[in-house]
Amino acid sequence: MALVSTATVHAPGSELPEVVDPPRVAPKDARELSRLFFGRLAVLEEGTPEFQYARNTLIEMNMSLVRYAAGRFRSRGA
Repeated sequence: MALVSTATVHAPGSELPEVVDPPRVAPKDARELSRLFFGRLAVLEEGTPEFQYARNTLIEMNMSLVRYAAGRFRSRGA
């Protein structure tokens, strides 16, 4: 099963691939896709469906990284 489709998302010219299952994207692929999605976020207008898709996909793809980083600091006192 392919986790990334070559289809563009939401509108012609959005140039973003459809990520079928963001949490299951391999870290190496997530790194490359994150660069692409961050680049598009910089030029997309906030509030548009394309912006929301890029933002949400970035969050979902990188949740394992967030959990890992949070776990490293879990036992530290405040």
